[in-house]
Amino acid sequence: MKNQYFGDIRDLFKYDLVLELLLRSSLRRFTFIPMLTEDEPNTHGGRIDYSKARAGTRRVVLRSFLEKCLTSNRRNIKELEKFFSDKKLPKKIKLKIYERSNYFLDKTRREYFSAIDSDLLTRSVILVDPDIGLEVKNMKKREDKYVKYEEVKLLYDRMDKYSMLLVFQFIPRVRRKRYFSKISKLLKQKVVGQPPVYYISDNQVVFFILTKDLRVQRFLEDALYSYAHSYGLIAGKCDTFYW
Repeated sequence: MKNQYFGDIRDLFKYDLVLELLLRSSLRRFTFIPMLTEDEPNTHGGRIDYSKARAGTRRVVLRSFLEKCLTSNRRNIKELEKFFSDKKLPKKIKLKIYERSNYFLDKTRREYFSAIDSDLLTRSVILVDPDIGLEVKNMKKREDKYVKYEEVKLLYDRMDKYSMLLVFQFIPRVRRKRYFSKISKLLKQKVVGQPPVYYISDNQVVFFILTKDLRVQRFLEDALYSYAHSYGLIAGKCDTFYW
């Protein structure tokens, strides 16, 4: 992700979804792995018209905070620390933004992922937020914009059974549900094996959600479909194992 897009309508969806999972569960930690890259010159600041947002608009405290960040030009992921320390949420949530000041580089990606402390992968909602999403065949000179399946697997294998792992993904110009099914199958093949892969989308971006424990999966399925229904989003799961 890039700081220049912080607070746009995709962030409203992103952080509202994380809060929904945290506030409805017994989890108390939000581990944010932003894969932060440098801002690009001569580009706009993303979609900031909240009237066009598909999700997150009813969580007034979050929407108000992000709108203030936009109007006061405080577009930086570090601002999230103020939000989570402001005591306006129904329960205390610990936020850890991993490598919040350092840019993600392809040449140091192995060190980046291997240095994540185990405590951050325990009883947490873990969000991996690359610029674009999961790796594709042609990434030449754009490798830093993608997270690799082997890196998702590293995080998944290390996280405890109570945690949930979310991966952000922009949707290419393809048929949505076919794409969701394709990526879900790849995640099952390369990362999770038997447990189902869940997804939720506003038709522009999608979050793939990985779990380990049956009780967590039951909770997630109920929370995800309820959230999707309330905003008219697309949600589903891939629960067949593909070799």
